[in-house]
Amino acid sequence: MSKKKRKIEPPEEEHNACVIPAKTVLPLKLWDFLTDRGRNVILEWVKDDKISVRDRARLNQKLERLCQMDFDAAIHTKLLAGPIAKTKHVYKLRIHGDVMLRPLLCRGPINNTAEYTLLAGAVEIGDKLPDAAVNAAAENRNTVIGNPERRCSHVRIPSKS
Repeated sequence: MSKKKRKIEPPEEEHNACVIPAKTVLPLKLWDFLTDRGRNVILEWVKDDKISVRDRARLNQKLERLCQMDFDAAIHTKLLAGPIAKTKHVYKLRIHGDVMLRPLLCRGPINNTAEYTLLAGAVEIGDKLPDAAVNAAAENRNTVIGNPERRCSHVRIPSKS
């Protein structure tokens, strides 16, 4: 009895589970809204609300992750939630920490496919966002649409004030 050697053909690339081409996602640009005096609203919020060092680290980590995924993936993975009630374009970034940090942001608004703009900071209490923060975020978005200079490249949250 002689055994014939069978030639094993490698599977075609399109059917090989190990050769799934990764969808290339370019990092999205992150912007921070600036007040009329040129102050960064996110840095001010972190300082004024006395956000802990631990929560600042979580905030930085989530913002980095947000820049690495497109909008649909961010919604699907529940990193982003929204649009927030009574707004059509404001979303909240979900960060569970010592307090429930909810930076409010929008896609674009100058280039909806390549950027996010952080519009206001908020802390959610009892599954409720402060109305003032939601209203400020909506107003800030409209301000950026009218004047794109009212934002700057995102500044990483410092670990201490």
